[in-house]
Amino acid sequence: MKKLWISILVVLVVIPMMFQSSVKAATPISIIIDGVRLSTDQAPVMVNGRTMVPLRAIFEAFNATIKWNQKAQTVTATKDDTTIMLKIGSKTATINNKAVTLDVPGLNLKGRTMVPTRFVSEALGHEVGWNPKTQVVTITTSASNVGNAGPVSNVIAQDVSDFGDGRDLQVSFTRAANESLVDHYRVLIVKSGNILNLSSAQTITSYNYSTVLPTGTNPSVKLTSGTRTIDGDSIKNNQAYVAYVLTVGKGSNTSALSIGSSSITLVNKTVTAINNVQVNDISDYGDGRDLSVSFNKLSDESKISSYRIFVVKGNNYSNFNLSTANNVSSANSTLVSKTGNNITQILSSASRDTDGALLKTGVSYRVFVMAIDNSNAANNVLSSVSSAITLTNIGVSNLTVSDVSNYNDGRDLRVSFTHATDETYISQYRIMVVPTSYYSSFSLAEANNVTNANYTAASTNGTSTSLTLSSSARDVRGALIKNAVSYKVYILSIGSGSNSGGNVLSNASSVITLIYDSSVSTVFNLSVSDVYDYGDGRDLRVSFTHATDETYISQYRIMVVPTSYYGSFDLYAANNVVSGNYTAVSTSGSSTNQVLYSSTRDVLGDLIKSGSSYRVYVLSVGSGGYSDSNELSSASPIITLFNNSSLKAVTNLNVSDVKDYGDGRDLQVSFNHATDETYINQYRIMVVPTSDYSSFSLPDANNVSSANYTSVSTSGSSTSQVLDSSARDVRGNLIKAGISYKVYVLSVGNGNYAGPNAISGESSAITLSTNKSPVISVTNVTYREDNGRILISFDKSANESNISEYRVLVVPSKQGFGTADALAVNSSYYSSVIPNGTNPSTFTATRDVNGNAIVKGVKYKVYVLAVANNSGVQNGGLSNSTEEFEI
Repeated sequence: MKKLWISILVVLVVIPMMFQSSVKAATPISIIIDGVRLSTDQAPVMVNGRTMVPLRAIFEAFNATIKWNQKAQTVTATKDDTTIMLKIGSKTATINNKAVTLDVPGLNLKGRTMVPTRFVSEALGHEVGWNPKTQVVTITTSASNVGNAGPVSNVIAQDVSDFGDGRDLQVSFTRAANESLVDHYRVLIVKSGNILNLSSAQTITSYNYSTVLPTGTNPSVKLTSGTRTIDGDSIKNNQAYVAYVLTVGKGSNTSALSIGSSSITLVNKTVTAINNVQVNDISDYGDGRDLSVSFNKLSDESKISSYRIFVVKGNNYSNFNLSTANNVSSANSTLVSKTGNNITQILSSASRDTDGALLKTGVSYRVFVMAIDNSNAANNVLSSVSSAITLTNIGVSNLTVSDVSNYNDGRDLRVSFTHATDETYISQYRIMVVPTSYYSSFSLAEANNVTNANYTAASTNGTSTSLTLSSSARDVRGALIKNAVSYKVYILSIGSGSNSGGNVLSNASSVITLIYDSSVSTVFNLSVSDVYDYGDGRDLRVSFTHATDETYISQYRIMVVPTSYYGSFDLYAANNVVSGNYTAVSTSGSSTNQVLYSSTRDVLGDLIKSGSSYRVYVLSVGSGGYSDSNELSSASPIITLFNNSSLKAVTNLNVSDVKDYGDGRDLQVSFNHATDETYINQYRIMVVPTSDYSSFSLPDANNVSSANYTSVSTSGSSTSQVLDSSARDVRGNLIKAGISYKVYVLSVGNGNYAGPNAISGESSAITLSTNKSPVISVTNVTYREDNGRILISFDKSANESNISEYRVLVVPSKQGFGTADALAVNSSYYSSVIPNGTNPSTFTATRDVNGNAIVKGVKYKVYVLAVANNSGVQNGGLSNSTEEFEI
């Protein structure tokens, strides 16, 4: 029973900081029971001048039983014939049903019940000591043991640093067998060759030894710069030493001297720091192969074996130091052998940052380099940090240039290139035409300074660009582009977002000199249209204006090119198209308006057909002495021949009441787009009062005025649109609460489509309500581990009438997380609880909100999201998190 009370006492004695002003910051508090340190999972704290300690840790140390009543918030502890009951927040406790008043009430800290020392010390007759300077509580359960204190064993001395004094020496040993007889230990440093026995060890002055208190664990003591030998000399390099430990008994208990350690001579192995760590983004793989790291080797590499490169996320680098680096897994750094030269290392596709994540674009990193001493990790040397770098994948490829016309300006120059594989952080491309006389000095810095009048901007739409410049296009010097000047072309990729300022300049194109040939010229005003529904060449009409001077033109050839082939089609390819794969047109008249034939084939020899996408070119064929001077027109717009009956309606049409404005902002309409949108210009959302829906048809929909529907573009594969406050129904009335509606979506054809529009089926009926209320978050979310799984408990929402479910979400502790993030979590990655009027307990899903398995060694927090039903508004609903934990 005495030990039981002591455990309680200890519980009460300690607690680091608690609630803001009521908790006092201090040195961590330690509890020593009969000379042995008590280990607790929640550190003791000081509250209002009273030490507080975890009750459960103390009772379990004395084999007491604990019962916790969550509803009543009471803890009951039983040991032998003594029962103690305490209620959280109450200043009254009971011992064997007798009331006792507490100076400070018990409280709950991070799931642990904390109680004050005075409660135990006044209830029991045990000896309790408190040292405010060292923040140590000592508890003696019975009269001091009497006997002989045993010696320590396994004394080991190690060289751990390079300060040139006592800080280089660390002494560890195995504690005495019975520390209840031990008052303290003395670490004695003796010059090698000198003799030390128990009698002389006991006479050494306190200035010449280091004191270690018993803690119940085997000590490992790093000495200080002021540590001296037993002779009073400072500890230094190049001197051999032996370490002894004197066990000092309590009171009249005898002392004992250990066997000496092996002799050790301290050696200063410090090397100069690594410098000039440089990082560069050199490729576009989207992984570690994009990162090149260079640094200057150490001036003296005799003391090291290799180097390690550490890539640290930008928001973590300020806390990265030598100790952190030494603890990074080898899989999360790159090992580089010393070469005797300054090193440049390109990382691999498998390279990871220090958190274990593969390197990728869009993340800001910093780099450190560490020199490795395999004989002693304490001698490793860490560089200063590199500048920040964010890998980007924004380089273009397949840059080509061609002379396509005879205007004697920018219209003669076509530039084609393939876009970057990852355009997430690219806002636009800039085409820069550089006179070759200026080429040798053209660089990224100069490209960044070219004014907007002297380049041509190209968007990031699509996967490639093939652009004929304009008549006003200028070179980077500001001169108009013209014939007889030699140019090279560059593409500047403009970074955006987190890559703002990180522009990338392409390699140069081949040299091109525009040449004007006045003998054979191209047609102009080329246009194409889909005119019938035969499913072959008879559906395609080609119109163009003939060349102004046809003196040296024998014929025109209409060439239909599949768009998949468009990027590589040029004058050379046109000259090589066989006669069966183009349509010849005479030079008669000033223009041509030609519907092709059922047998017409594209330039690859395939019959023209519906559903295929094409561009059309016209080749002007030279005659006589100009038979080798053909000219190819610019491409027509893209055309896909289409059977008009195949225009499709949207699918999965749904409506929901999402707000309480009493107008169109309460109505959300969602649907999947048509699978083929080639001939769809837009979608129109039409809200129809149910009193009118039975007669609502495609003709009705076609006649609804633009003010009475909501237009939606074809971008993306689906739409989820909340209407605006001015939205009206098809009758022209403002949408409002209390009226029943059904919704239709009209698919509207574009200019290349001659058939009818398509109307969707009707949505379910919806009547907007104005009595919704915001959901209220749950409270008091707690957790515990149950057979390796996480069991969550929480107090239900104060109002469950507007809640459809609770979602229990496990989130990595360092990850930012809000309501919008919670709503976006995949249903496979949370556990769902249906409200039933009680406070639920449930196991979490086996994966976190990112879909990663919940594993040991990773810290997590748990949130609970209250999800609104049709009577609620999702305005928040996310609880506070639990404290972070790991399983």
